[in-house]
Amino acid sequence: MANLYWKKDKKILAATETPFKTEEELERYLLDTRGILSDIYILNRQVRARAVSGIEIPDMIGVDSEGTIVIIENKNVPVDEKIISQVLNYALWAEANPDSIKNLWLEADQEGVEPEWDNLQIRIIIVAPEIKQHLAKFISKIGYPIDLLEIKKFNISKDEFIVLNKIEANVFTAKPVHGKKSYDFAYYAKEHNKESVKKFEQVVNRVENFINKNGWKLEKKFNQGYIGFKYGFPLVFGIQWLGGRSFGFFFKMPKSKMKKIIIPNLEFRGYIDRWNQVEYKIISPDFDIKKLTPLFLASYKYIRGE
Repeated sequence: MANLYWKKDKKILAATETPFKTEEELERYLLDTRGILSDIYILNRQVRARAVSGIEIPDMIGVDSEGTIVIIENKNVPVDEKIISQVLNYALWAEANPDSIKNLWLEADQEGVEPEWDNLQIRIIIVAPEIKQHLAKFISKIGYPIDLLEIKKFNISKDEFIVLNKIEANVFTAKPVHGKKSYDFAYYAKEHNKESVKKFEQVVNRVENFINKNGWKLEKKFNQGYIGFKYGFPLVFGIQWLGGRSFGFFFKMPKSKMKKIIIPNLEFRGYIDRWNQVEYKIISPDFDIKKLTPLFLASYKYIRGE
């Protein structure tokens, strides 16, 4: 078992793990700590599952910025392969009852990409303090995209620390995911103006160079409507499509940390509360990326908890 220590003023302080006492406590913590699920808008905040016609359905359902329905299953105890049948039932219920989820979406602020109700895309997130490694082998065989996220909470005096660990299944041969498309620049070229795609790629390359020069360990991830850079599981910042030709930056941070910087060839679009992010439209790729450093830093430090 790994222990957490904090070096402060030449002293080594041992952190005390403070487990979530109940699943309700964990769920509320995820809702209150928006940086963890930064690309997901929760549609239903009532904790605990309900039974409808004898079928248990999840009470924590969200939609991501791609319009994918996200089912989040939280456990305050270690989980293994026994959880698979439970989350599969949730996914099957969602596919069979799109109208129920649509009602939740209609009750919420209808911003962002609307889900394709006739062809619902579903992803699952399992959150627990400990996830057995062999569970990753089993989920790689399931026809839904599933994220496994370990979360542990520690305290040193009044300071609180969160340890997040995304369990990967890349050592196994995965089965093609149900309804899951793969995205790359070739895909963007089919859906967007080809000259705009070239400029989009130029900006992505410049951001990657900026990340590498700063020594940040961020993962680039292609999505249908954006390329995001992630610190483990949380999304930090990225470049998103705004239309067939236009695109821009987004930076994840609380509104209190928002920085409005006027930069030639960039247009400030404001703060988007739903996604907890600052946005800029890119008028021309010929902008000074160094002038965006305060935004990159604010977003990076926010996700890292600095």
